[in-house]
Amino acid sequence: MEVGDYSGKYAGEAEVKLEEGEVMQDGGDGGGGSALVAVEAMTEPPQVDIRMDVALLHCHSCHHPLKPPVFKCDAAGHIVCFYCRAGHVDICSRASTQCPELDAVVGAAKVPCPYRAFGCEQYVVYHGAADHQRACHCTPCSCPESGCPFVGSRGMLLDHIAAAHARLAVTVRYGRSSNLNFPLSQSWHVLVAEEDKSVFLVSLGALGAATAVSLLCVRAHDVPAPQFWCKLFAERPGEDKDKLVLMASTVGSSTLTDGVPAAGQGMFLAVPQELISGEMLALIIRIDHLRPATAPKSTTPRARTPGKMQ
Repeated sequence: MEVGDYSGKYAGEAEVKLEEGEVMQDGGDGGGGSALVAVEAMTEPPQVDIRMDVALLHCHSCHHPLKPPVFKCDAAGHIVCFYCRAGHVDICSRASTQCPELDAVVGAAKVPCPYRAFGCEQYVVYHGAADHQRACHCTPCSCPESGCPFVGSRGMLLDHIAAAHARLAVTVRYGRSSNLNFPLSQSWHVLVAEEDKSVFLVSLGALGAATAVSLLCVRAHDVPAPQFWCKLFAERPGEDKDKLVLMASTVGSSTLTDGVPAAGQGMFLAVPQELISGEMLALIIRIDHLRPATAPKSTTPRARTPGKMQ
């Protein structure tokens, strides 16, 4: 099986890298001790790439990837996760025996990121691979230009729009307002955060007599929680600043696989014609990076939804 999706179900085989804690080498000539010292002196333990049936890394009951602690039922030796060990009694018998040897294996088994072709060179622990895939900075994104077949990471996207579409990204900083001017003849514009190189797309579209302005972060759709907050302002051009429109919202995410969102979809700022100067739209944009809330972790494990074997 070509490794490429770690959504929780399993099929076939997976390429796995196992970490070894200590390797004894017998040189046969009295040099075994020096070989062990050399291994221990390495900054990382030696590793080996293997292929194995991926079902061995999944819970027999819910079919999700196993992670420590792992348990075995007393009747048939079924391997189940912490969440399923009590309920397994309805199927076979209570799984009350913990398997420290399997804990070591599932805690060390790693797989390559499925986005290697887009620049990610990480090996990640198998049971956490799906979480890595959702947050990976190399998640493939599409080009916002209609009809363009490009697909690549966010870094590749920035290079592509500069080379293929002669469009340069505008650098912004979190927590600071940026005064920007966008030509209405171009339906999309790219911003990049100076701090972490996150990529944002500003899209413009006609909405009746007004212009709809929206902002999204170019990244995976299923990021679990909003990470950015934005404010968009448009003021009357010139000295008279008595009229303005304002929108404040969390920033949505998209890989642009389905193209740039249509005008008026989701959260947007409607800028009336009287606040637009000729063919240019002047905007003030502020993006804030939200920090995750530091809530105490629950000590009660949540139930897991059983999956289906594939």
